[in-house]
Amino acid sequence: MTQVVAVTDSAGRQARFAASLSSAFAAAGLGLELRTQRELIAEVSVEQPVGREPIVDPDRPLVWLSPGDAAGAGTPDDRFLASEAFAAARSIAMLTRSPVFNRPSAVSLCGTLPPGPALAVRGARHHDPAAVRAERFTATWRPDDDTGAGPLEVYDYAAGRSSYGPAPSAAGPFRRRPAVGRARLVKVRVVGDRAITTADAAPATLAASRRIASGYQLDMATLWWLIGLDDGARTLARIDCWAWDAGFGADIDEAAEAVAAWMTARLAQPAGVAR
Repeated sequence: MTQVVAVTDSAGRQARFAASLSSAFAAAGLGLELRTQRELIAEVSVEQPVGREPIVDPDRPLVWLSPGDAAGAGTPDDRFLASEAFAAARSIAMLTRSPVFNRPSAVSLCGTLPPGPALAVRGARHHDPAAVRAERFTATWRPDDDTGAGPLEVYDYAAGRSSYGPAPSAAGPFRRRPAVGRARLVKVRVVGDRAITTADAAPATLAASRRIASGYQLDMATLWWLIGLDDGARTLARIDCWAWDAGFGADIDEAAEAVAAWMTARLAQPAGVAR
């Protein structure tokens, strides 16, 4: 039986998901071993021979699910050791030649997703232009900024406040963008090529979710959408690449099954095929 290692916080924030993953992998005929990041680096070595590619030993399929072990604030030494453990675990996940679910990259902890939530949403316009509101940045507010095209959501950087239109005493600089009217929040979780949602989401929203996740090279992502109640227009609010128990509902087992299906498909590919 092929053994897969899932890097999770299985004793804390991902306990339910880890249990669901274990059941899903067993049903798929795959063994799953749960590891924290510190446990992973304690049993894996990385060697860099001169003139050759790095060697990870043992090189095993990985499911990369957690950005770190839950340990609270701790002392400065604790935080330093946690950051070192994370760096080592991330290196293992990057350099492993076996399939890695949600493999990190040199630019991101998951795929190529930018580290800032705002940057992640702004970058999504390359994969789904209709999902991202156009923004304009100005140093001062001019009369022609009130276009009359509709309500504007304005952020005053000097005051650190958002409002619909500039406040009378606002100094700027400003960011402005079309305001989202009456809308409902819809969560879509993408796992591999599946888009899972417990809400009523239009096929176009599910397709956009898959497209954005693929564009960021994410095997798992949660996308939050504002869907207009009047016109059905979709606006992307946030993208997350980590999955915590608190964020799951009835979709937890379906998500675990999708992770197992992803790994089964990758392990079935012939040697030498990109994974």
